[in-house]
Amino acid sequence: MRLPTSHRSPPNDLYRAVVGRSYDRQRLPARRPTQNRATPPSVPRHLSPSRSRGRGPARRGQALVELAFVLLPALLIVVGIVQFGLLFGANVTLTNAAREGARAATVDRYDIALSRASNDLNRCTHAIDAAVQSFGMLGSTSPNFSATRPCPAGSASDLNGDGLHDQWVSGDVTITLCSSMATSTSPCPTAGSYCVTTDPGGCLVQVRLTYRSDIVVPLIGGLLSTDGSGRFVHTATTTMVVN
Repeated sequence: MRLPTSHRSPPNDLYRAVVGRSYDRQRLPARRPTQNRATPPSVPRHLSPSRSRGRGPARRGQALVELAFVLLPALLIVVGIVQFGLLFGANVTLTNAAREGARAATVDRYDIALSRASNDLNRCTHAIDAAVQSFGMLGSTSPNFSATRPCPAGSASDLNGDGLHDQWVSGDVTITLCSSMATSTSPCPTAGSYCVTTDPGGCLVQVRLTYRSDIVVPLIGGLLSTDGSGRFVHTATTTMVVN
């Protein structure tokens, strides 16, 4: 009886030392063939229940509603910041313009060949010109601002009846002369503080400007005091000594 190859002995001692013969190799048991299991058909990712759960049309509609609730207040805040920035910039520019107008009024040359009334009208015109030239990006025409140049004779007023003009009003510009002021915010002039000298040198000149800014955001306009046209009213006043 012939033994299996894996248990067969070498024929003699001569072949015992030879390596690589079949009788030196241990035959491994045959591997059992793997069974082919049926692979389930692949499902597209966009149709997978784990991915499609909660991402249907209803979910997308909810996201749009949430975006609207967040986006509208954010836009309102951004536009409100822009609006307040424009108002603040207009106020700063108007204050600088009032200073330039008052400075031009203080250094205006007094012509002794003319009456004080004529010199005062020239001073009023030069003050308005200097103020408007400092407006920068602000509108210098109606409805934001209005002023007549040169100052008309009808713009002058004699407040104390001494025959000398004390106040000039040209649209949104008011210029007054006084001898003194109790405080920097006191009216000019008041009783006992009129400039009664023919040459107003040493008196105080006060320039008051009014400007109307447009409101971009209606909701912001409802929170601020506006005029009948819905515009925010700025006022700047500067007082200096006439040289």
